[in-house]
Amino acid sequence: MVDLDGIDDLDVHWSTSEEMTEVKDGTVQSVITSPPYWDLKDYGHEDQIGTADKSYEHYHDRMETVWSQCYDVLRDDGTMWVVVDTVMERGNLQLLPYHIAERAEDVGFVLQDMVTWYKPTAIAGMTDRNVVNKKEYVIYLSKSKDHKFRDKEGQNGLEDPAVAEGHRLGNLWRHPVKRGTVGQNVLHKAPYPTSLINRIVEVSTEPGDTVLDPFFGSGTTAVSALELDRRCIGYELNEEFREVISERLASLQQCSLTEF
Repeated sequence: MVDLDGIDDLDVHWSTSEEMTEVKDGTVQSVITSPPYWDLKDYGHEDQIGTADKSYEHYHDRMETVWSQCYDVLRDDGTMWVVVDTVMERGNLQLLPYHIAERAEDVGFVLQDMVTWYKPTAIAGMTDRNVVNKKEYVIYLSKSKDHKFRDKEGQNGLEDPAVAEGHRLGNLWRHPVKRGTVGQNVLHKAPYPTSLINRIVEVSTEPGDTVLDPFFGSGTTAVSALELDRRCIGYELNEEFREVISERLASLQQCSLTEF
């Protein structure tokens, strides 16, 4: 494991992202995150968004506070990418990605697209009477209409439906979920694949830029950002994730030493 406090270009704050006073306004190039869902996954902290909220609307009120904080710290040409899916609430399907997008627009964000993340290895449905859920959404928002987008850097291979030879990046992205050591970790129940975050980092930032994850979790955003020579700032309520993140970044540092 490594000491997170000693890693260059990484700042982790063990507090709520509803108040990000440690980050200066206008200094972040891209926000990349997968937020807690309403009344679905318990990540082990009594004040966490999603399980400590009185209602679906109260959940979105708290989320809007986070989006407002993200808007303030973003550069004028910055973007925000939110990986999230629909959820079932008492037997009713809630279009969570669209509701998040609406609240982000209320803050001032511009909705650029709803990218579909295709997960070919997924095997579970929302209920026993539902089809198997093979997708999530990536809400693509910008602080202004004149924002940074580096299309050419985001191509990951011709097997991806988002990429055809000689064509621009599409809005259907194929990234299988691999059940590795993080996927089996009982603390974090919903890690996203590094390949997905690599693509977002590459299309939305340049080396040396700062990436922010307001729901840091197991640290996938940091793995991608640091590996691609970006700075990373994270906020996480549950400090029990410290060991998981340390182990992942230790593996990253070891890979770098091996390559050197």
